[in-house]
Amino acid sequence: MIAAFLVTGTFFTACKEEVSECDIDGLACTEVLKVVSVEVKDKSDEPILLDSVSVVKSGTSEVLFTENPTSTNGVYKLVSDTEINGIVKEGTDVTFYGYSNNSQIISENYKVGHDCCHVAFLSGVQVLILE
Repeated sequence: MIAAFLVTGTFFTACKEEVSECDIDGLACTEVLKVVSVEVKDKSDEPILLDSVSVVKSGTSEVLFTENPTSTNGVYKLVSDTEINGIVKEGTDVTFYGYSNNSQIISENYKVGHDCCHVAFLSGVQVLILE
């Protein structure tokens, strides 16, 4: 009876163990490219057009990506599956920078992570209203 309890207790303890590494051998991911985005608007709910954006790991100078968006709808990439290897599963703090007329007009902090297959938004403001 005691042996059965010990085995059962060990089994349940092992099941509660959190895994922070990705087991890519047994992983079955979709081939969809997931993108986490940020929307930038003014007080009149009109999209703000940015000349360029960049996302940097907070507290470092490591740039995850920089781009000159061609979108005119005010929605900008924060992170995508393309950058999954640059962030940790449990969450990486990043800073989104937005530029207009060669001036930085946005500096906003976020936390992004992943589920071993796709990136995930963890925290931050996804709709920015500029004054």
